[in-house]
Amino acid sequence: MKKLLYFFALLVCVVSHSQNGEFQVYDNGLIYSDVTVGKLKHIVDSLNLKFKTCEPKSYYSVKQSKAIYVRVSTKNVKEAKKDIEANISLEAFVAKYPKALVVRDNLVITHEYFDEDEDGEMISFSSVELGDNPSFGFTISETDYARKYAKAKGKWISEYSEQSDYSEEDLTALYFQEDFSIRKISSKYQQMIQYSECLIDTTSQIFSEKAQYSGRRFYDTLPNKISALNDFIEKTLKQPDFDSEKFNLVMDFEDYSDDKPKKKLSKKEKAEKEKLKKQAEEDFDTFQKKMAIWESLRLTRLDSLKNTNPAFIRMLNEALTDAKGSAHSDDQLEELVARYISKEEALQLKRDRRVVGGCSMDSSPRYHAVNIAILSAETTKWDVFLKSHLNVMNDRFDRVSDGSWAQAARQTYIRELEVLDINVPDLLLGTSFRINNPVKNHYYADIGRLGRALTESKDKVVFEKQILDAIEDPNLDDYNRIVMYYLFLNYNHYIKDEPVKNENLSRLKQSVKKLPVYLFEKIKFES
Repeated sequence: MKKLLYFFALLVCVVSHSQNGEFQVYDNGLIYSDVTVGKLKHIVDSLNLKFKTCEPKSYYSVKQSKAIYVRVSTKNVKEAKKDIEANISLEAFVAKYPKALVVRDNLVITHEYFDEDEDGEMISFSSVELGDNPSFGFTISETDYARKYAKAKGKWISEYSEQSDYSEEDLTALYFQEDFSIRKISSKYQQMIQYSECLIDTTSQIFSEKAQYSGRRFYDTLPNKISALNDFIEKTLKQPDFDSEKFNLVMDFEDYSDDKPKKKLSKKEKAEKEKLKKQAEEDFDTFQKKMAIWESLRLTRLDSLKNTNPAFIRMLNEALTDAKGSAHSDDQLEELVARYISKEEALQLKRDRRVVGGCSMDSSPRYHAVNIAILSAETTKWDVFLKSHLNVMNDRFDRVSDGSWAQAARQTYIRELEVLDINVPDLLLGTSFRINNPVKNHYYADIGRLGRALTESKDKVVFEKQILDAIEDPNLDDYNRIVMYYLFLNYNHYIKDEPVKNENLSRLKQSVKKLPVYLFEKIKFES
């Protein structure tokens, strides 16, 4: 079974890599049909009207402070640890440990989260990476934070590492230059955040509470009735067959748990092995071509099967019942349920499983999200649609591995949002600001992916001005100004027109000069 799963994981990687585009594109140039777009526009019109009547809501920045980072890795580590625990003054520390690394004026933010292992609320302190500054972080319990760092100015937090076979004794610490503070987000940015929360329904989730993990590594968990339906379709429609066990053996795709020594081959045996591999590759190529033809005719032949063979619909209904009872399903069952029974039922099946990518080139999590978005649009479930589409835009999926080389082929599909009469600049920038009082399930954009998406927007000029204005705005907190700096930097990275990219970089350099000096001085641009 492991070898068979390995083969199919390889198959999906090869097939995905060979595709020129990710999803079906309709005549309108979008991944959603005109009928689907029409339904979504009607919902957006209502939401835009609702937003106009909303009471303005206040949002606040994340807690932030300035701190001095120190690191001691000499023979005086234990002594330095005792001094910091005794709250030595910074001046005395620097005088006593002249060889310590000292990095002044770091922007530090806090983040609250629940740690199941620690069974309690935790607070993390993390630096904002700029230029050559080392990034660092510390974590303590919320109780310790309230007891020691509610007033942080003039206090230390440290982390000691004992000497081991792999590292030297080490002490890292922060000395807080000021108390943590939050600032009210100014009204023009508050409006963006509130607009994003108005359009993105934070009270619902894409996946159900009973959702099971699915994907290339989970297919052996399918219930019997679904497996029986798949076998019935394969045999009745004569799906091309392939000897995966033989292929794995010839290609040396051994079970990863097999640690038996490999047999040393003679010259003649090596030549024969290479001949067998070449033939196996040719057989695999032939199989793929046959599968492509079979797949192109599959739905038409299933339509005919539905009308001529009562066993097909009976087995489909049994498989649906089995899937609903077990929360296990697969792409084919969901496709058939949507086509022959109910799109609502198919959507629920998809929401009952989270697809995990088996490799960097495995597009199945993205296909799953787009199919959820399409079914949500066709059944007018806006709350599920928008989150699914944003997940595609932000490439927010679980994968076993994800090489950066594989990410370039994943498009962002910002145009699909722009045709819906959404105020896209407000929506996307509203998900970019980091705030201290978000509603539960508030949607945050991935700054790197969003920067790429903006290069495909019809509103690039609007985005550029709003982001640069935010960087320059002294009424916006320091952390969000840096977030906007990184957003523009990522955006400009994906601009293909070199003169435009250079002009944008010049504009960004002018904007960052208006940041507080302690931040501006740390920013370095590549020459």
